[in-house]
Amino acid sequence: MKVSDIISKKYNISKRLAKKYLKERRVSYQGKIVKDDYIVEQFNDHFVLEVSCPEINFNLKEFLLDDFRDVIFFYKPPFMHTERHKPTDDLCLSDILTSEFKDFRFISRLDFETDGVIAAIKNSYQPVKVYKRYIAWVKGIVNENIIFDKKIDANKRKKVSIIDQKGDNVLVIKPIRNYSFYTLVDVGVDFAHRHQIRAALSYLNFPIVGDKLYGDGDYERLLLQCYFTQIDGFSLFLDDIRPALSIASLQNFQ
Repeated sequence: MKVSDIISKKYNISKRLAKKYLKERRVSYQGKIVKDDYIVEQFNDHFVLEVSCPEINFNLKEFLLDDFRDVIFFYKPPFMHTERHKPTDDLCLSDILTSEFKDFRFISRLDFETDGVIAAIKNSYQPVKVYKRYIAWVKGIVNENIIFDKKIDANKRKKVSIIDQKGDNVLVIKPIRNYSFYTLVDVGVDFAHRHQIRAALSYLNFPIVGDKLYGDGDYERLLLQCYFTQIDGFSLFLDDIRPALSIASLQNFQ
């Protein structure tokens, strides 16, 4: 394996970022800066990433919703990464998972500004059926249910696009209530692809309020929440103790 592979595994970061740190001369070995991404015969823990990492502290009760032995449900607040992007990031949900439940993995992610239910499964468990429901405030008036089945092109790293072909993961979009020029919608999906809901609603000319990437970013956060997740016979409905996207969330936006 290469030095970048070791740094990636040791610090739980992408190989791309590990290579970037190597180029920036931020990796050392026994006190000396590593200048090349050379091959190492086996994993060596003496490679050190020279960056300032924050101290990781958390209260598990603030994040753990329910534990079903093979499936665990967590709450992810807005403005928190699901997985660590950089060693310098603040607390991520993956820090909690690797610290408390080492033989589990997340089945999906929630975007940085999105809050809600997120599930982890035991590494030996293979789910058969996954179903998720979201609520979102969108710009515009949605008057009827929408079945959206177009394909997602996720080849671009930052932003996905919609292709005018039938896809493999249907969105069921239902209006809940209107407020001024906005609609609170419910979105059901089996297994959301990256940015699928955000891109689809933008494509339909109903961008999510606060979505800086897909068209309506004049708000402090993305008003999208995953309030229900079901994995086979296990499910979690987000109760009203957690922050919901109420009309009050839009009152200062007008």
